[in-house]
Amino acid sequence: MEYLIQLFLPVSIWFQGSPDWLVSIMKAITFLGDTEFYLLVMPLLFWCIDTTLGIRTGIILLVSGGLNSILKFTFAWPRPFWVTPKVDPFVEATGFGFPSGHAQNAAGIWGLFAVTLKKTWMKAVAIGLIILIALSRIVLGVHFTHDILAGWLVGLILLFIFIKVEKPVTTWFKSNSVGMQILALVLATSLLIFPAFLIVDPLNPPQLPADWTPFGQPYDFEGLFTTSGAFFGLGMGIIFLNLTGMFSAEGVIWKKILRYLVGLVGVLVLYLGLGSIFPDDISYLSFALRFLRYFLIGFWISFGAPQLFNWMKLSNSNTS
Repeated sequence: MEYLIQLFLPVSIWFQGSPDWLVSIMKAITFLGDTEFYLLVMPLLFWCIDTTLGIRTGIILLVSGGLNSILKFTFAWPRPFWVTPKVDPFVEATGFGFPSGHAQNAAGIWGLFAVTLKKTWMKAVAIGLIILIALSRIVLGVHFTHDILAGWLVGLILLFIFIKVEKPVTTWFKSNSVGMQILALVLATSLLIFPAFLIVDPLNPPQLPADWTPFGQPYDFEGLFTTSGAFFGLGMGIIFLNLTGMFSAEGVIWKKILRYLVGLVGVLVLYLGLGSIFPDDISYLSFALRFLRYFLIGFWISFGAPQLFNWMKLSNSNTS
């Protein structure tokens, strides 16, 4: 670790001299990897563009997020501004730095788009965004170069595994009973949570080196329960949607716009409303309520909102 820090720290320090216009552009680009961006765009994809692609994207995003938390807990490597006052972060960043979640998620998600759509322009856009989102994290002072390289590697490996196992897993899932589907989902969700608890006691995390100056608690269990809760909610919604009739994202443009606006209200109510009343401290109650909050968001996106759209005659449902 120390060798990599000394190798790439000059890169982070050099980017501290970036002009204001470049920093502003990089802040906009890094937003493309933030939780808030995915909360706005993933429902749009699911409800209005391509439901199947929305499901696939949601799964790889949430699995990637859970895996990233586990890897960060395992390595516990710092961000640039923790180890030197010569680097100031231009955006807020908590948790450990290795590997970069933004780089990892970008490689997985935009790589999936490139593989799925198989268009030359989509491949060019995907590669451009994978590079720019990762570069923005270095320019903004919140990641070392080795964080980015590792994030790309993990994201591409995850994408490769996802593509290889998607068909057999989907076939197995559809051929089993609802009870078995739910059991499999519970087990998969557990794999996103319990390894982190085996690595770190969430209520009594290890002490960090005295010369590190992180912002907040770097053992980010909130992020872990965000991704695992949303994953469980999304999966439960998909199971129920298959029982009641698959949702179709097709339709005239005004219905799609209305779908998105109506559904987004539900997302914001759960995200902002519950976020304002649930506790935000380090406790098992707080973790459980955060899991519940994001479970409801995932369930709303994949089942609650589509059912409302069908009831409002804003979409078509296809009986499975």
